[in-house]
Amino acid sequence: MSAYRDSLTGEQQAIYDQACAGAAFVMARARRRRDSLPVEAAAREAYIPGGPSVEELADLIRAQRERARARLATKERAA
Repeated sequence: MSAYRDSLTGEQQAIYDQACAGAAFVMARARRRRDSLPVEAAAREAYIPGGPSVEELADLIRAQRERARARLATKERAA
């Protein structure tokens, strides 16, 4: 997996793996929630004062959705 993980004891590896799986679950839920919303609504929900503007977030979300569509189209053509 990784040099860091491999340096841990067996017990620590189990805890590390559980933490990584938990983080992946949270990220998947957040992406699913974000992707269920229109771009502008998702950007407004993601906005944090001092961070990227709502417009910048909307652009980022659009770009990520476009990349996801392109990857899906590539997979469908290959199948």
